[in-house]
Amino acid sequence: MFSKKEQKQVKPMKEAQHIDTLIGVHSVFTGNLSFEGAVRIDGRFEGNIQSEKDGTLIVSEGAFIKGEVNVPNLVLHGDINGNVCASHSLKIGVKGVLNGDVEYKVITLEEGSAINGRCARIDDVDGQARKPKEKVEVIEVK
Repeated sequence: MFSKKEQKQVKPMKEAQHIDTLIGVHSVFTGNLSFEGAVRIDGRFEGNIQSEKDGTLIVSEGAFIKGEVNVPNLVLHGDINGNVCASHSLKIGVKGVLNGDVEYKVITLEEGSAINGRCARIDDVDGQARKPKEKVEVIEVK
C-alpha cells in the first residue's frame, strides 16, 4: 500500500535523547528544581534550576525561565532571565536569548542568538571561571 518513497521519516532534534521530565507548553512552574538526566521545559518556569552529573536542560522555543540555572549541559531555544552556569556545554539556538551572566566550558552560538550579560569560560584545571588578568581602561575618543 505504501512504498518507501511515500513514507516520510521524522528527523530527530540534534539534542534528541531520553527526556526524563517535561514541563509542558501550557504549564507554569514556580519553585526550585534539582534533577538528574534530561529535563525539557516548554512552558514557564520561575525559580532556580540545578543538576549535577550529566544533567541536561533543554529550553524550547517559546519557553521562559526566570531564575538561576546551574547545570552541566544547557540547550537554549527560548528565554532565560537569570545567571547561568553550564559546567560542560552551552548551546544557544537561533531564537535563544539569555539575559544574565554566563559561565561555560564549551559554547555554541547560532546566528541570531543573544547573550545580554558577561561571559566567562570555565578553566579546565580548577573548574572556576577565568577572571580577567588586568583591568582594561576605556579611553573616550572625540
